[in-house]
Amino acid sequence: MQQTVPEQGAAPSAQPLPADQRLLELRAIALSAMTFGDEGVNLWRCYAEAKRMKVPRHLRAEALETLIGLAVAARIRPSGTTRAIKTLRALRQSQGQEKKFTSFEALFKRSLGNVRLTNHGYRAESFQDMDHATVWAKVGQHIDTLDARGYPVFLNSGTLLGVVRDGKLIDHDDDVDLAVILHAETPEDAAAEWKALTADIHAKGLLDVASFGDPAIIKLLPIGDVQVDLFPGWLQGEDVFIYPHTSGQLTKDDILPLQTCAVSGNPIPREAEKVLAVNYGDAWRDPDPYFKFPWSHAQRMFSVFLEALK
Repeated sequence: MQQTVPEQGAAPSAQPLPADQRLLELRAIALSAMTFGDEGVNLWRCYAEAKRMKVPRHLRAEALETLIGLAVAARIRPSGTTRAIKTLRALRQSQGQEKKFTSFEALFKRSLGNVRLTNHGYRAESFQDMDHATVWAKVGQHIDTLDARGYPVFLNSGTLLGVVRDGKLIDHDDDVDLAVILHAETPEDAAAEWKALTADIHAKGLLDVASFGDPAIIKLLPIGDVQVDLFPGWLQGEDVFIYPHTSGQLTKDDILPLQTCAVSGNPIPREAEKVLAVNYGDAWRDPDPYFKFPWSHAQRMFSVFLEALK
C-alpha cells in the first residue's frame, strides 16, 4: 500500500515505516519542499524526526541531504546546515561521487534563490552585494574608538582572510571580525580585563546589546545589518593568544607592530599570513564557502580563560 505524507499536525501512522524507508521518505519531502515549497508539511517536525534517526552507514549521505534540504526549505539551522554541507561534500568526495554533491548543491542553491546561506543566517545580502567603502569606514571608526582607549585592534579571522587572499571582503561572508590585544599577561587576568572592557563599551553605548550572547565575543554596534565581532587577545611573554584560534603558536613579532592594510586602510598583523595559517590551516588560500571553525577544540585550548569569564 502506498504511504502518504502526514499533514501538519496529523497523528503518527499506526504502522510506522521501517527506519530506512522513513528516511528516504523524509528525503523525498525535503527535495520536494526545496523544489515546489512545503505544501503544508511541517518541515520543523520532519527535521526534528530526521535529526533523531539512527542512520545506517550506507544511507549517511542521504541522511545529510535530508537535513540540509529540510533546513534550506524551512530557512532554519544555518550554522548546522553549513556544517552538514561540508560533511556531505567530504563524504561524496571520499566515495568518488563528487557529481552527486554538485547536483545536490545546485538544487539547494536554486531553492535559496537570491538568499545567501551563511553561518549566521539566511541573509538577503552578503558582502558580494554591499558597498565595501562604507563598511571599511565604519570599521575604522570602531578601531579608532578602541585605539583611543589604549587597545591595539586589527582585522581578524574571515575579515583578515578576505583582504589578504581576495583583496576585499569575502563575497559569501556577512560579518566583520576584529581582535584586540589586552594588557593582561595571563588568561585569568585577560578574563577580568575583558569583562571590564565589555562593561566600558556597554556604558559608552557601543555594545550591540540585541546580539550579545557569548561573553568571550564583544558585539560592537553593527554596520547596518553587518555584525562586528571583537575577539580578545593577549601576550604571555613572547607568546600570542588570540581567542579562539591562536594559543601560543605565534610570537609577539608576528603581530606587532601592526601594519596598515592596503585594501581597507585598517590595521592588520605584521605577519598576516602566519596568523591565517594558524587560524585556517595550510589550505587557507583555497576559498571554502562551507568552512566551519572547530569551536570544541577552541574551547579546550582556552578553557582557563573561558572558565574565568563565568
